[in-house]
Amino acid sequence: PQQTPQQQQQGQQAQQGQQRPNFQMALQPPPQDRLYPTFETLLADVKAFAKSQGYAVVIVSSLNRDSEGQYRRYNLACAKGGKSYTSHSKGIRNTRSSKTGCPMRMKAVQEKAWPYNDKWHVVVQCAEHNHEPFQGGPGADAPAQFRKIEADGMRWLMIMHREAQCNLRQLTIGIRISFGDKYQYVKKSDVRNMLAKIKREEERKAAAAAAAAGLPANAPYTLIPQSHLPPPPPPQHVERMPQLPPEMQVPDPDLESDDDGDEICP
Repeated sequence: PQQTPQQQQQGQQAQQGQQRPNFQMALQPPPQDRLYPTFETLLADVKAFAKSQGYAVVIVSSLNRDSEGQYRRYNLACAKGGKSYTSHSKGIRNTRSSKTGCPMRMKAVQEKAWPYNDKWHVVVQCAEHNHEPFQGGPGADAPAQFRKIEADGMRWLMIMHREAQCNLRQLTIGIRISFGDKYQYVKKSDVRNMLAKIKREEERKAAAAAAAAGLPANAPYTLIPQSHLPPPPPPQHVERMPQLPPEMQVPDPDLESDDDGDEICP
């Protein structure tokens, strides 16, 4: 029998529901039963858990300073939270927003009372997402948080770029292989930006060292780090001028007084 348009629409919706995974159930929030000694430890663990689920976590704000000026609470959210923006580019860059207004949010809190004992823990305020998980794969557009290069990757890039003279493609492939899944989504643009960041940081430190040494801050040069300077040349034997015989020696004018011009002739 021929189906009505309403039955056809219901059948298409049912088929789409079978093909599309239920990401509301797939994207699990970080566990709330863990205590961490520092916020840095908590953030690293939360980011690793979120990455395994297919989403990224970012810091939204910080508050509640203690007497030493240290924050005791950080607000965290899904990286796809916030409003999508409209690009006003003239076409030079093909940019688009990855924001979906995801409502998922949580907070990291340091509490003094038992059983926390001044340790950090996670409080999930909203566990729902409105987007599908990132599943990777060839050509996948990974979130920027999955492509961030940390201190270990920075050191590796510096060594391979300066000592091994690797080009951009070799560096990108090398950092993916050397660190396994940690930097599997790093792109050539990420490596290029990191090298530029390292160079800017070194120039800033060199300018600060020059200012401390008394050099002008607006000098048209920067100081090369000592570790990258070439070794000094070996000492060379310089032949000295032979001593003149006594009859040819004359008084050194630099050792004479020049006050003769101050005398007044009678």
